[in-house]
Amino acid sequence: MAFAQLSRVRLEFVEAGHGPERVLFIHGFQASARIWQAVQAALPADRYTSIAINNRGAGQSDAPPEESDFGVEVFASDAFELVSQLGWTGFTLVGHSLGGATAAVFAVEHPEVLKALVLLDPSGPDGRELPPGVSLDAVIDRAMSARQAQQAAGGGGDAIDASGAGVDSDLMGALAADMRAAPERRLRGSMRSMFNLRIGHRMKDLPMPALLAAGDKDELIPLADMLQTWAKLPPGSGLHVWHGIGHSPNLDCPLELAALLRRFIET
Repeated sequence: MAFAQLSRVRLEFVEAGHGPERVLFIHGFQASARIWQAVQAALPADRYTSIAINNRGAGQSDAPPEESDFGVEVFASDAFELVSQLGWTGFTLVGHSLGGATAAVFAVEHPEVLKALVLLDPSGPDGRELPPGVSLDAVIDRAMSARQAQQAAGGGGDAIDASGAGVDSDLMGALAADMRAAPERRLRGSMRSMFNLRIGHRMKDLPMPALLAAGDKDELIPLADMLQTWAKLPPGSGLHVWHGIGHSPNLDCPLELAALLRRFIET
């Protein structure tokens, strides 16, 4: 683990490898940098340097006191400040779930520093429509109540059920603990930003190669929704769908994901 003191928060990140090809990983809603551990380990250390960020409120990163201190735009700003501090340019950005929306915000705001963009089972770039007559506060309250009930029943949340086929039980247990420790203000701020996000119209003009990868058994974000996200990427953007894989290919098939990243980045 390493730390970077940014202008507003101190962020924790996990670095692996020492190669010339650079990859930045961003986790999703309730998760932490641990969700990328098996993928980082599968990338050849002599060819890749990768960093997995713990967004503010995850792991040992700072967790500011207000709900407004969290959200995809905030996480993207933190990530840009981190790579600027590290002197990174020409790297591949990979975002999972809510981290996919974060990566999309990063890409439209700072395209000049990216070599490529990968969205893994991403949240959409144009938020979500609320049911008629239902307030966003009510939706968030229900989601937090459901999270509490799910965790009381032993579930990990975020469609992560601690049964990742490619990951050992100790890592899955540690990830579940990270998810239980996520402060509610981080999750509320993240949800609010996810619903309000409207950047789809800016994605067609992204100059870097882009790839959307997903599992067709994702129970959190339907494949049809992710195909709509893919359609907003520039023409010719890549699409890869694993059959029988759920919301977290980084846990369920990390070796296959690492191989896909290598093919995309190297060719």
